Amino acid sequence: MTTRTGSSQAQLVGIFVLVLIVSLAEFSALILDYQNNRYLRQYVSDNLGTIIVFAIGLLIVAGGAGYVVSRRLGVPKTTAPSVPTFARIGSFVGRRYKIIIVFWILLFAASFPLSQQLSQVTTSSTSGGQSSSSQSALAQNLMAQEFPHPRANASAIILLQGNNVTDNETKIFTLRLEQRLQAPGVLNSLENVTTIYSIARIALIGAYLQQGYNFTAAQSSANQTLWADTLPEILSQYPKLIPSAILQNFISPDKKGMIILVTFSQSPGSFGSADSDPILKNVVTMRNIISQLKARDPEPLQTYVTGDLATTADSSLGSTADLSRIEPVTIGAILILAGLFFFAVVTPFIPLVTVGMALLMAEGGLYLIGKYIIPIQDTTTTFLFTIMLGVGTDYAIFLMARYREERVEGHDKAQAVQTSITWSGESIATSATTVIIAFGAMTLTSFTLLRSIGVGLGFGVLIALLVSLTLIPSLILIAGDRIFWPTSGKRFEAYAARARKRRAERPGYFRRAASFSVRRPILVLGLALVISIPAIYISLAGSTSYDFAAGLPQAESVKGITALEQSFGAGQIGPTQVLVQFPVPILVNGNLTASAQASLEKLSQNIIKLSNVKEVTGPTRPNGIPVNATNTSSVTPEERQTILGSIGKDYRTAMLTVLFADEPFTQNSLNTVTQIRNLVTNLQSSDPSLAQDTILVGGASASTLDFANETVNQFNTIRVLTVAAIFVVLLVVLGSYPLAITGILSIGLSIIWAYAATLLFFNNVLQSGVLFIIPLVLFLLLYGIGMDYNIFILTRIREEAQKGKETRQAVVDAVDRTGGIITALALILAGALGSLLLSSNRLLEGFGFAIALAVVLDAMVVRTYLVPAIMSLLGPRAWWGPNRLRRVRFDKKSEQQPSNNA
Repeated sequence: MTTRTGSSQAQLVGIFVLVLIVSLAEFSALILDYQNNRYLRQYVSDNLGTIIVFAIGLLIVAGGAGYVVSRRLGVPKTTAPSVPTFARIGSFVGRRYKIIIVFWILLFAASFPLSQQLSQVTTSSTSGGQSSSSQSALAQNLMAQEFPHPRANASAIILLQGNNVTDNETKIFTLRLEQRLQAPGVLNSLENVTTIYSIARIALIGAYLQQGYNFTAAQSSANQTLWADTLPEILSQYPKLIPSAILQNFISPDKKGMIILVTFSQSPGSFGSADSDPILKNVVTMRNIISQLKARDPEPLQTYVTGDLATTADSSLGSTADLSRIEPVTIGAILILAGLFFFAVVTPFIPLVTVGMALLMAEGGLYLIGKYIIPIQDTTTTFLFTIMLGVGTDYAIFLMARYREERVEGHDKAQAVQTSITWSGESIATSATTVIIAFGAMTLTSFTLLRSIGVGLGFGVLIALLVSLTLIPSLILIAGDRIFWPTSGKRFEAYAARARKRRAERPGYFRRAASFSVRRPILVLGLALVISIPAIYISLAGSTSYDFAAGLPQAESVKGITALEQSFGAGQIGPTQVLVQFPVPILVNGNLTASAQASLEKLSQNIIKLSNVKEVTGPTRPNGIPVNATNTSSVTPEERQTILGSIGKDYRTAMLTVLFADEPFTQNSLNTVTQIRNLVTNLQSSDPSLAQDTILVGGASASTLDFANETVNQFNTIRVLTVAAIFVVLLVVLGSYPLAITGILSIGLSIIWAYAATLLFFNNVLQSGVLFIIPLVLFLLLYGIGMDYNIFILTRIREEAQKGKETRQAVVDAVDRTGGIITALALILAGALGSLLLSSNRLLEGFGFAIALAVVLDAMVVRTYLVPAIMSLLGPRAWWGPNRLRRVRFDKKSEQQPSNNA
């Protein structure tokens, strides 16, 4: 029987190896074709989350199939106790620690050159991810098809502000700036520089040509006029030279703001950086030129280079500056806090160096991911640094602290390492699994930024886990107690004796806290409820922001957008477009058809009645005032040009431009988009003339609304999947329904408290607002990262109970043993993530504050007080779970004496 089984297993292994070789060959061929196959790249990028879920499903099916096959092979049962998985890992590390060290060194050497190229595959653009079937996306596609417009993200706006931008000083500044920008070789891929004076120049040339000048003379006279006269003087000589509608687009009503539009023939590359991308470098060049000109000209008083292109460049520049501030603070916090906890000099450097190696290896892997799968957003690299140093250092220190605890108890070096991996290894592996699940869930969204963060951080945490489980113990086996220098050798023996004596003589803070919670569980839980009620109200009633550009409040481009809104009106920035596509042409002999006139005017009249709508322009309202577009001979030439400009190339599509009173990204403006769409639906159902028309509402506000709604809907699904997956992991590891539920609910409390504090701090103290995406992502991040300390304490409670202790005693002993280390880990992680508050990006600031606060609350309040209180109320019922998974069993008669069932 044994021979047959062995033969069957050998055949099975042979088949598996053959399938593996074929699969690797196919995968290699796919990768080779991937770079050149645009459709394959697009498919993988659009469906990355689905592919990951499918792959996980295949692994589960494969595992189930392997289990069934192993049962069918008739492997003989054994009565010998099974060896825990992490005990096997500990034994392997104990035997092969030198090979493990060599392996990681070689992997580091291979990854290092790749990590240095990561900047080549990072992008500063946060766009992408909106569904192509959303109404705003359909409107954008139709508008791009029917109404020619500059290439997206290929233009910059220069805003000049002064007491009177039509004066002679500002004119000279503008003409000199125009000359400098248009000089050969100054700006890359420059297409045009449009100012009110360049428009006046063209109009003057036309006027002089009509007077009989040749082109050269007309051009020369036009330039002389521009340099000699101010804009008001030119307009007084030629009253109809520039239409008022064009003047309003370049000169603010109070004459304190002027716009210069700079367009380029190319957009930034997919992996554009302000340090390397030639288009983004134009933003820096323009600012340098403006600074040089302002050094000798008193006017204009203030200048801004803004617009989408400038915002992208500022995001890239901000990320570089953020890292330069965050890196030393994060590293310093880890060194100081770890040094204080271990009271040693060498100890803090071991996790820092090893996790630093893991970070570089993760960056090398991200380079390959960014090159072959999806772009890596530059915010991801900042996040990766803090998360990996924080989480990775936590894992390493938790393992090292358990090793020190075992050595204090008198175990030899090898046995201490084995026990540390067996018990602490399971804890950190479970914790890392929940973190990876939470980050991996982000890949299910369609938002490029979140997918990039999910892939990058999930991969980084995996590398940090493997390093902590293998490399850290290997280094301990070589160095021994010297890792605690200067507390090593004789000094370590003296320290161990003092620690044992201190623990026996006087209970510490954490033992007293746990004992109090065990004796007074109702009081503790009641206080938690009292705190949670107002926190829940604040979380539900608090307002959030939808303006991602405002997430860089100190950037020149964002300040410029604010100044533009103040000078030209909030609604001018990001207007809303209503596109109406008729079944038949609506323009005949240059005139609008009567039916189209009636339909468009009826739609315009209903839209202008909405409270937040300031103005509606379109074919029937070229300047916001109704005209008879069925007879264009009765309108001015400027109005006729505007009418024709709002009709698409197919002569069937008309565009209404709607200006809001509020900024485009306020909740009121988003609500107005919804009102317009509801209005359109009602009109189409009641008016036969509009029933057959395709009417789409697009623009900045509509795109933000569609993106927010789609993201929220996706996150509602992701939340359920994440919590369910983490619950399954906790159930398998802890073997208890109540403990798994306790872990889920207690993190929920930390999230509510932290988010309420974040809303109060950012809305009322900093008055900078909280981006709507923060509470959505915060949920996933905290269910991953915040679960660490619950897992650490719950697995230690289970370990103490497996030693035969009654549940309440196991709780007190577990909190006592892990209180110091978990608090130290929480402070280290909070310090690392709190350094994100130094970022110029409001998104990172919000994440840093909320996660750091939640981690501290979880370690100092939830884990120290709430978990012991809940365990005290549950008593022996805390270990109820599936029979096959239960780790702790109680005698049915007394239910007081647990039996070990590892």
